Amino acid sequence: MDGINLVATIGVIFQAAAVACLMWNIVRSLRNGKPAGNDPWDAWTLEWATTSPPPEYNFAALPEVRSSRPLWDLKHPEDPDWRYE
Repeated sequence: MDGINLVATIGVIFQAAAVACLMWNIVRSLRNGKPAGNDPWDAWTLEWATTSPPPEYNFAALPEVRSSRPLWDLKHPEDPDWRYE
């Protein structure tokens, strides 16, 4: 049983360090962070095509999905990712 207690103690030390890093990051971000905007990841999927926070209706009209990357198609009409025709 002593070996299990040692492993658990070492695990708690790592968990405490991780929680401390998380708390430091949260406090730092709240003090110095800037708003992320509507699509901070430059994503390809439709959940990032609306504003942040999204309106109740989400989309005024359903967007046409013609590929696996529909938001790419909306952002780059000159170079669409047409995979399904």
